[in-house]
Amino acid sequence: MIRDRFSEKLQTLLGGDEWLILQDEYDAAENLNYESLFCLTNGYLGTRGSYEEGTVKSLPCTFVNGVFDKSETFMRELANLPNWLGIRLYVEKELIGIENCSILEFSRVLDMKHAMLVKRFLLEDKKGRQTLVEGIRFVSRANVHRMAVKLYVTPINYDGIIEVENIVDGSVINFADAPRFKVKHTYLVANERLTENGVYIECATRDNHLHVGTGAFLDAERNGKSVIKTRQFYAFGEQTIEFQDFDAEQGVTTEITKYASIYTERDLPKYELHSAVKNEIDAFVERGFEQELAEHFKVYEEMWKEADIQIQGDFDLDRAVRFNIFHLMSTGNEHDDRVNVGAKLLHGEEYGGHAFWDTELFMLPFFAYVFPKTAKNLESYRYRLLDAARANAAKNGYKGAQYPWESADDGTEQCPDWTIEPDGTCYRCYVADYEHHVTAAVAYGIYDYVKITKDTSFLLKKGAEILMETARFWASRCEYITEKDRYEIRKVTGPDEWHEPVDNNVYTNYLAKWNLRYVIALIQDLKEHHREDYDRIAEKISLTEKEIEEWNLVQSKIYLPRKEGTQLLEQFEGYFDLQEVTIQEYDKNDWPIRPAELKTMKTKETQIIKQADVVMLLHLMGEEFDEETTKLNYSYYEKRTLHGSSLSPSIYSIMGLKVGDDTKAYRYLRRAAFIDLINLQKNTREGIHAANAGGVWQTVVFGFAGLSIDADGILNITPKMPKEWEGVTFRIHYLNSWLEISIDAKNNAAVKVLEGAQTDVKVNGKLMRV
Repeated sequence: MIRDRFSEKLQTLLGGDEWLILQDEYDAAENLNYESLFCLTNGYLGTRGSYEEGTVKSLPCTFVNGVFDKSETFMRELANLPNWLGIRLYVEKELIGIENCSILEFSRVLDMKHAMLVKRFLLEDKKGRQTLVEGIRFVSRANVHRMAVKLYVTPINYDGIIEVENIVDGSVINFADAPRFKVKHTYLVANERLTENGVYIECATRDNHLHVGTGAFLDAERNGKSVIKTRQFYAFGEQTIEFQDFDAEQGVTTEITKYASIYTERDLPKYELHSAVKNEIDAFVERGFEQELAEHFKVYEEMWKEADIQIQGDFDLDRAVRFNIFHLMSTGNEHDDRVNVGAKLLHGEEYGGHAFWDTELFMLPFFAYVFPKTAKNLESYRYRLLDAARANAAKNGYKGAQYPWESADDGTEQCPDWTIEPDGTCYRCYVADYEHHVTAAVAYGIYDYVKITKDTSFLLKKGAEILMETARFWASRCEYITEKDRYEIRKVTGPDEWHEPVDNNVYTNYLAKWNLRYVIALIQDLKEHHREDYDRIAEKISLTEKEIEEWNLVQSKIYLPRKEGTQLLEQFEGYFDLQEVTIQEYDKNDWPIRPAELKTMKTKETQIIKQADVVMLLHLMGEEFDEETTKLNYSYYEKRTLHGSSLSPSIYSIMGLKVGDDTKAYRYLRRAAFIDLINLQKNTREGIHAANAGGVWQTVVFGFAGLSIDADGILNITPKMPKEWEGVTFRIHYLNSWLEISIDAKNNAAVKVLEGAQTDVKVNGKLMRV
């Protein structure tokens, strides 16, 4: 049992092993990976799992979602804000730290049930003094401006004075370990006492001068009484330190608690920041660490009631699926529609915290079924930035709204025009120029959200306007080819980014056609049932009947390439003329090995692709393809996909089940579920793969549990359980009900209404009222 590694007081707090991710030895080379794996977020902010005392190899980051800055970089990115974690313990000037002492015992564990990081170190310094340090860290979900660390410090074989530094470090920068890319996104405004005791740093972003206040108070207690003898405040440039000391006794535990808080100018005026941080910490101290932790536990108890998936009979996969859900649900924000979910969550610097198509196609279904308020915020974020999408389309010579490939806080395109490699070489980055399918993804997200939640109010007030403007974009993006009497989309990149640009990527063309066709049908429905709303929107965006007729003409003649005489879709025009190379081998982690042919030829010259492209289309538009077409295309492209993107395995798992390739489907789910836990793509240090996390949930729920909504709006459950599972249980919101769905190894499903009205559900094709 993992819990047995910790003292009795911590064992009573920890969940069971199915909730725990263990690090059982210290390896400095793994620090950055564990900083991502052990990152704690609460929707408002995220703090990576760095060590309080600091280590040589570390990228300590605290991000507040929505606080972006550009400075000398190519794009607006989440600014690394002052590191509030700092606690250093000394005995006679000797630092009690894992890199300064011999490690006699070591355990760190992420408790996903309670969203806390727990540790236990037994350390011996150069003079043979042994110190046991146990600790708890959490960022409160009950009060999102509160963070805390509690250390239980016990001298094992000595008495003496322990000196403590309470540190908030404002000197942190982005990409600290990348000499070519380092950047400082903030400047110091204030470094001062929080009040009579404690520390406070205020910084501001360099471009927009958005102020951020961070404060911390630390105390040491035994038997509920403070044992601090001395407090001295120091301001060292952008680092603020309060020195303290106390008498330590052999075998006696002292509890050291650090209370911290962050507020930004997004929350309140800058002249109120210091007082807001002070008042928050005062209230936190008065409430106490244990009480705040208990309130935090209550929030997560309710969140897990909604989100947990329980897989019986497959322990490792059960825990891995829960790991992905934990980080995804912890980062979603149910209160703020100004923010989205970045491709690496709030866990790392890669992609700058930007929102991609990942949100709508990979993460949104999870939130729509499990946390509908968060899903609505994600869609409202796109509405807030609709004018920026309109401006982006106009800048590029198109009509309507063209959403950026990478979106931050202001909706402008954040994908850089140039990419600099670590060796200093530069090459032109054409992703934003050609990868336009993100606009269709935004449209699909609205369609999917409304289909799942039946939130007609959102559709009428916000969603329909976005949909019409995206349709307008696609109509202007399509080019009429007179001699062929068809519309084409030339110079475009689909999901497979290893072939760019191409003409007539079938995924992009099909989604453009769908976008236009769906909006035309929606307009007709609005005219019949919500005439006032339609007239209001049409007047606002100057939509005419003539333009709608033009949309219909365009969608009816959009070219969809396929192999002549077959149902085999051609990924893009000319794809079948490329060198035929297929994948033959897999490594020990069941990950495809690059074919030997790629050593002598460029990938773009071959049929090898990065990720699900045609197969992604089959996933989204499955009801529009017959069984033969789906099987043929899955089989063809599966052996040509190298899965260079984390977005890919979950889609192949879902589609594998659909075509009867059950064994591979299970293998693909395992690849997806363990991508970060075992660092399959060698980039966990950069943050957690957010889209993959959403894809893992979809694979279990849409794939193996077989959940879908049919054309009549009825929930269908058609399980395809793997032989490794004894059962699975999960919960979703559907119509006005909250449902619990349990499936056994024989694909029998039981559906229970936990709250709300009775509802009709089809289980294995049989209609039943629950």
